[in-house]
Amino acid sequence: MPEKDILATKNPSTPKPQPGHVQAPGTFNTPKIAKHHLHLWRITFGVLIVFALIIIGLGLHVMGVGSKVFHGNNNSSTLSQIGKLIIPGDRELRNDGKHRTNILLVGYGGEGHDGAYLADTIIFASLDQASNEVAMLSIPRDFLVELPGYGFRKINNALAFGMTGENPEGGNQMLIKAVEEITGQTVHYYAKADFDGFKKAVDDLGGIDVTVDTAFNDFQYPTYNYGYQTIKFESGQQHFNGEKALQFVRSRHGTNGEGSDFARSKRQQKILFAFREKALNAGTLTNPGKINSLLSTLGNHVSSNFELWEVSRLAAILKSLSPEKIVTRVLESVPDGLVKAATGLDGAYVLQPRIGLGNYQEIQALAANIFQLNQIAREAAPIQIQNATASKYLGNTAAHTLRGFNIDVISSAELKTIRYENSMIVDLSGGLAPQTISMLQKKYNATVVNELPADVTLLHATEANSNYNTNDNSNQNTNTATEIQPKILLLLGQSAVTIVNSEAKPNTKILPQTSST
Repeated sequence: MPEKDILATKNPSTPKPQPGHVQAPGTFNTPKIAKHHLHLWRITFGVLIVFALIIIGLGLHVMGVGSKVFHGNNNSSTLSQIGKLIIPGDRELRNDGKHRTNILLVGYGGEGHDGAYLADTIIFASLDQASNEVAMLSIPRDFLVELPGYGFRKINNALAFGMTGENPEGGNQMLIKAVEEITGQTVHYYAKADFDGFKKAVDDLGGIDVTVDTAFNDFQYPTYNYGYQTIKFESGQQHFNGEKALQFVRSRHGTNGEGSDFARSKRQQKILFAFREKALNAGTLTNPGKINSLLSTLGNHVSSNFELWEVSRLAAILKSLSPEKIVTRVLESVPDGLVKAATGLDGAYVLQPRIGLGNYQEIQALAANIFQLNQIAREAAPIQIQNATASKYLGNTAAHTLRGFNIDVISSAELKTIRYENSMIVDLSGGLAPQTISMLQKKYNATVVNELPADVTLLHATEANSNYNTNDNSNQNTNTATEIQPKILLLLGQSAVTIVNSEAKPNTKILPQTSST
């Protein structure tokens, strides 16, 4: 059939070529598209264009209000952040190469408050993406750390000291470096909020629900005109608005043991849990509209080096996190605690590591092993230590060290006549404390057995073995050998003497002049 006849035919279908037929050059056997199909395609295309414009517009708006809050480390472009938010791909949060991400959380007064840029809350938080666990370690504001150019000062000064007109982010970096020195860990992200931002965030969620463990009054809570007021908290479940939540975390003179910085740190962690629960239950962290509203409110009060896609990824992880996967620790100067109170040359109250000023060895061990320590706490295997060396009180010293990490040492004893060259662990738990056994084995280079040696006896309530001359039942949790049967016996041999003493040997640096702020 000639080409002009093919183009002019009324039949919409293309005729089948006849045998021997050769198609003319430049012609195509393409069927015509029905008009209603073409119309439907145009509508679909138009809807997609509108949808894309809405997404881009929303993204630009979110980026506009969010850039003050989530500005990233590399000042990523707006379009780049939108692209990562919409299509995050397989990118991971920054981590240590073993899926552990560390975040520094900071609270400070802000404009209009006394000591506007003194850090009031410092929490080192770690997320283990492999096990889906979170650990939070509160660092007290009075803890001494060496700040470049200032000597040893309270860590709460770092934010203010580092800020300059030429480098407003310098305070963040000085505080980050201080926390990295103390913990021995890299800080991958930071987020800081002033008091007004904290209040507004809580109010934007409609308030939060908190269980107050101990009722207390504070008769010296500061007012906004630099006076004092009385605030009260009843025990039990409470609903807090922003102002009440701020009072709960800031109170420094509460009765019934709630006046210490350590009690404050625990309350601050409790508020963070409550905020997380409310944000997830309200769908805030997974709803772009609610996130946009929250960002609009917080733009001038919150800052971090997260990008929006990283916040979205973090929110997804936190949403699936179960409460038992969260561990909290506070550096506090309780008996056997890792820090101790001291007085500066100017009379200021300060805190320093119990093993010596500037010696962060124990705190770094806590930070590095905080997830394993959480597993050890869940195993709840009471430990008895027996010193089978001639080094007097080695058992007590080892017990003091272990209790600093909240490891449940219920008693320690000195053996009069029995001597061991190498340390031994007797597992009496029936294999139910593998993490505790592993930690002790590694720390003391000990062998593990499942039965008591013939020459060793456990301490019991109704008997006093004549082979013992010292029994330390000073555990602050009142778990004594007379009340609880040990599940693990640690026999310290001669090879452990250097290990135990090197961990406990104090640093002899002289306490320097400190700031009273």
